[in-house]
Amino acid sequence: MQRKLYRKVFEREVEIKNMKTCIWCSKTEVKVPFIKEAHTIPQSLGGIFICENVCDACNHYFGSYHDGYPPVETILKEAFNISRMKFLHSNGQVGKNKLMPKFSSIYFNVNFSKHRIDLKPQFKLHKNFQEKICRQLKRGIYKVYLEELERQTNSAHDQRYDFIREFARYNLNDLPVFYFNRRLGVILMAKDYMQSPKLYFNPDERLKYFSHNECFYEFELFGHALSIATSKNWRFHFNDYFKDSFKRKSELFLNCKEIIHFNDFDLTLSILDI
Repeated sequence: MQRKLYRKVFEREVEIKNMKTCIWCSKTEVKVPFIKEAHTIPQSLGGIFICENVCDACNHYFGSYHDGYPPVETILKEAFNISRMKFLHSNGQVGKNKLMPKFSSIYFNVNFSKHRIDLKPQFKLHKNFQEKICRQLKRGIYKVYLEELERQTNSAHDQRYDFIREFARYNLNDLPVFYFNRRLGVILMAKDYMQSPKLYFNPDERLKYFSHNECFYEFELFGHALSIATSKNWRFHFNDYFKDSFKRKSELFLNCKEIIHFNDFDLTLSILDI
């Protein structure tokens, strides 16, 4: 009798351990459904990878309007489809029956020859719209990071990432995104990366000029070299991190800046025309 009881307890523990738990809201599949596929990077950007531990409610959240803010995923797609189209166009991969159909932005008029991105007239009257979409873009980048981290390492439930959850999922506080401006008109990226983008956490797979720091994560995303905070105490470590990071990159990059406005990103990849 006692053995049967122990066995039931053990089986229940195994069941709970194998149960899906959302990395954003921490609810299990007993309480919420996990039916819809949660792409770590939107499909319209070529994303093919799925994070299984994202519940339907949180998955839906990132694609919905809240408090006058455009959806996080929409802004993510708007921004990086511009870069993706520029990169693939330079390789003859944009158009009918090509890797990427011609992209038409919801919010912007894009002029690649002049490297300009301007808000369409109907959005210029929206109060603080530039600031709002920049915030959504940063939240989207942190969303991609945490879901890719969970997909590849199953470590996103760790409490040390709560500050990322607060920002990306619940729109609390603010977190930095740092942008490295390239010195040369060369982007070290395989064409298939634009077709099926992902993040790399294995040191052997990452570009050699990326710094390895516990408080920051550096990565390439659609032709952009970026860095985000991976510790809530990132401010205390920034100076030492930055010195080491830029020492590695000084031959290939001009400078580094924190993204404040949407146009701080070189979304038209003007560097390719140099």
